Amino acid sequence: MKKYIALLLCVLMIATCFVGCGKKEEKVDLVVWTAYAEGTPAYEVAVEKIAEFEELKGVNLEVQHYGTDLGTILGTALDSGERVDVFPLGSTIQLKAQFEHTMDITKYVTESDVLDRAYPIHMEIIKQQSENNDQYHAIPTVSSFSSFWYNAAAFEKAGITENPETIEEFEEVCRALVAAGYNPIALDAAYATSTFGALVERMVGETIVGDMTINGGFSENEDFIAACQKIIDWKAEGFFDPNSPSEWPASQNKIGLTEENVMVYTGMWLPGEVEEMTGASLEWGCFKFPYDPASENGTYGASVSCTCNCINVNCENPDLAWEYIYYMCTGEVNKAITDADVYLVDDMTMEPLPRFDDAKVIMETTDTIVNYAGGLHNNADIKTSINDTVVNLFSGTYATGEEAAAAFDALLG
Repeated sequence: MKKYIALLLCVLMIATCFVGCGKKEEKVDLVVWTAYAEGTPAYEVAVEKIAEFEELKGVNLEVQHYGTDLGTILGTALDSGERVDVFPLGSTIQLKAQFEHTMDITKYVTESDVLDRAYPIHMEIIKQQSENNDQYHAIPTVSSFSSFWYNAAAFEKAGITENPETIEEFEEVCRALVAAGYNPIALDAAYATSTFGALVERMVGETIVGDMTINGGFSENEDFIAACQKIIDWKAEGFFDPNSPSEWPASQNKIGLTEENVMVYTGMWLPGEVEEMTGASLEWGCFKFPYDPASENGTYGASVSCTCNCINVNCENPDLAWEYIYYMCTGEVNKAITDADVYLVDDMTMEPLPRFDDAKVIMETTDTIVNYAGGLHNNADIKTSINDTVVNLFSGTYATGEEAAAAFDALLG
């Protein structure tokens, strides 16, 4: 029996040795999380480029693609200390929320050509997330801002040759579109507040509007009353889709389905979204929400953000992590991924897709960042009520600007 047990132990030791030798683990140089969704064009390009980077550098990356689920799990993973060396964030708002987990990469940024490539407004807003507004904790990948997106063929048919800059010029564009048989503006309830918010930011001023959401005074502000009256007048002139504000995406889809509606004020995802949902293939243009030359407090800014890539503050191989995000977020690599996903690449040295020609001009010339809701969401306690009141305004509930302004004041009791 003793001989049998000894023989058995010997066999087990030899087997263990073979198993151990055959299970040699490959060193993981970086753990990378992405928001690419499997099966999408951007995912396919990104996977190819990541493999190219591994081969180029002779490294091994452990890559996890989480798609839209990334936003719900990333914060928990970072808080728990899970190893995630490189991760993307969907906006600069998310950068602020996860700032403590991001490495200061100012040295890498300033010693590279990123500041010559990236849109200055994006680098500025990234820097603003740091305590003293003097550090970079991310580099941008995809541009994002709200603007009026429009079907260029409808503009051409209506004889419109230039994008409007002032509110007066915008009204003339709308009248030309009405005369040509179009509904100038599509409007779904989902972005009613951002549309009205852009108008009050231009005519009243974001700081003033934000203060009124807390302390009241809408009815005492002549500029706010005038902004409400603009919406009432525009509706009376037929500037909006007659059925608006509709449930998203009914009104915006008419731009692609019937081409009755021409333009809509929303984010840069709009062209791809409309084409995906309707099957249309359109030539797109865009312009910033027009400004009011008579306003003393309004601006001609844009609600700018961007997706960006960050390095974990606990990353043990920051040099390689920087090389990875620089490789993926600049030049031809980022352009290939961005083009596949139908977005504007955040690299001024790269030519954008034709639909983003106007967008590139906006990004190159915008130097003022404004809130997408123009201050209307500064009071979280009445945010939902504000949205409802804005929808009522677009629906024609109020006969005059004074009546609409009073409805906003009533929300504060």
